[in-house]
Amino acid sequence: MGRRQAGRVQALLSRLRDGRGSISVELVVLAPALALLLLLIGAGGRVVEAQGHMDGAARDAARAASLGRSSFQASQFARQAAVADLGSTSWCAPRSIAVLVRGYPAAGPLPTGGADVTVMVSCEVNMSPFGPLGFTAHMRFSGTAVAPLDPFMCRDVTC
Repeated sequence: MGRRQAGRVQALLSRLRDGRGSISVELVVLAPALALLLLLIGAGGRVVEAQGHMDGAARDAARAASLGRSSFQASQFARQAAVADLGSTSWCAPRSIAVLVRGYPAAGPLPTGGADVTVMVSCEVNMSPFGPLGFTAHMRFSGTAVAPLDPFMCRDVTC
């Protein structure tokens, strides 16, 4: 090796030991990982918050349905309570809210031992910001709750 090449190699090695530019390389390598981590944290937060809203709306809808005097009125009360809970403060698309009331008895006295009404509330949540993590644009969340019916309440047309 000639003196000239040895000088170039020496200059290159001194620049490598110097460390200039290493922060730029580290930033280029770590920035995408950090961005994905922040997206993952955001997606997890949205999922937890949306599920919490669903569970709360289902609980309130079941309680409201248990106060109805007929199956139709129970469904109305449950829908009103769920829509009120999932209004502007949740991630739900307002038109995607679905409420299903099950277990409401027919008119007349309750069977011995009482009865329960079960309400399932579901809606679609916008997950499009988290597409790079594999989420679909809209994801359906649901919550279910059960409430006992008052055995002394009249549930008949003649009441």
